[in-house]
Amino acid sequence: MKYAQILLAAAISAAVAFAVASRMPSAAKGDAQPAFARVERTRTVRCAYAIWAPYIMEDPNTKKLSGFAYDFMEQIGKILGVKIKWTQEIPWSQIGDDLKSGRDDMFCQTVWPSGNRAFSLDFTKAVDYIGAYAFVRADDKRFDGDLAKINNPNVTIADIDGDYTQDIASKNFPEAKQYSLPGDSDGAALLMAVTSHKADVVFVDPFLARDFLKHNPGTLKRVAGVPAVQIFGDEFAVAKGETKLRDTVNAAIELMNQSGFIRRELDKYLGAYKGQYAYPAKPYETQ
Repeated sequence: MKYAQILLAAAISAAVAFAVASRMPSAAKGDAQPAFARVERTRTVRCAYAIWAPYIMEDPNTKKLSGFAYDFMEQIGKILGVKIKWTQEIPWSQIGDDLKSGRDDMFCQTVWPSGNRAFSLDFTKAVDYIGAYAFVRADDKRFDGDLAKINNPNVTIADIDGDYTQDIASKNFPEAKQYSLPGDSDGAALLMAVTSHKADVVFVDPFLARDFLKHNPGTLKRVAGVPAVQIFGDEFAVAKGETKLRDTVNAAIELMNQSGFIRRELDKYLGAYKGQYAYPAKPYETQ
């Protein structure tokens, strides 16, 4: 009888413990943020990245990285007192999976947020704002003055799987066809899809197009008489739910903005394109 009473008491205790646990706030139930915990413990941010000039570039001989996104991240490390460890280049389509797996702590190339990416990533504050413009072959005048003409079944848009380019094509021009490249494709491959007649139009920033035209002069042009199809903020990314790491990086970004570091770096790399990029506003400026 005594043994039965002990079992009954144990069962009641277990039931009560389960009921209490089920009503605990999610943070108390293990709302862990492992990337932040690693960075805090090791004082190191493991950075995955992608090559996309002039954000991040790689010297083919020395493998040394450069670019304004690279400089921004290195400065964030100095402000926070952490080491930035550039671990691996990964495809754009694998950012969410890479960060979720814990292989890396951040994606340290800036990205343009999209609806597709928002389900797997949290984004920092923008370090700048840049437009995505329509580019076509140099002799193509079909869309001059009217981007709406792209929304046609006879038009093919080049994009990358899971990328902002695919987001633009799907949401803004649903009637057009898509020539979708694999998620590990780079910007040059995207533009070559147009020059090789596999697609008619592509939406990219003017700096990528400038770099491409240096090596392929006279092959492309920006569609005349139309604005950017969309303005994006350049933002770094962390795994979904890593709000502590995101907010820590945001504090450094705010300090870079207030000190003028962001403006100096953007002008250093993009100065020839004044008017085609915008700084984040300083909080004490009159708009």
